[in-house]
Amino acid sequence: MNAVSSKTGAERSLIDAVKLQYPRIRDIHLPESAQGRFVLINMEKDEAGQSEDVLQAVINALSECHDVKFIALFDLDVNIHDWKDVIWAITTRMDPERDSLRVKAAGGRSSLLAMDATNKFNGEVQREWGTPIKKDPKLVAKIDELWDELDIL
Repeated sequence: MNAVSSKTGAERSLIDAVKLQYPRIRDIHLPESAQGRFVLINMEKDEAGQSEDVLQAVINALSECHDVKFIALFDLDVNIHDWKDVIWAITTRMDPERDSLRVKAAGGRSSLLAMDATNKFNGEVQREWGTPIKKDPKLVAKIDELWDELDIL
């Protein structure tokens, strides 16, 4: 999937550079509906502190992209191409106080908000973290079929 096909060559180069520097990044999506202002990232995370490193690298790499206002980081089980999954992860896997970073911009650019919506490891939270809820793909498919049959949406 080429999530950055509508971006300029310079923006694609920056994104490619970040992915090369941080091979844990598996996908970067710039939703067309957000007009380049929202960057969604999937990463493979297996220890505490990795999210912060990746977010900082992306912030640094995209500092010249004047339109970017939000960056959100997700685990691989979140489909960053589906707003429902994105919102679910943001509302269930992050605490705005602990997992947000606001970067004040200089030179007339907008400030930026970075969010870590990944699962947390010991050392990233001061409380016991619950077991992640996983969707059963068979049940999701069955419910999707029912929605189609009911013609509600």
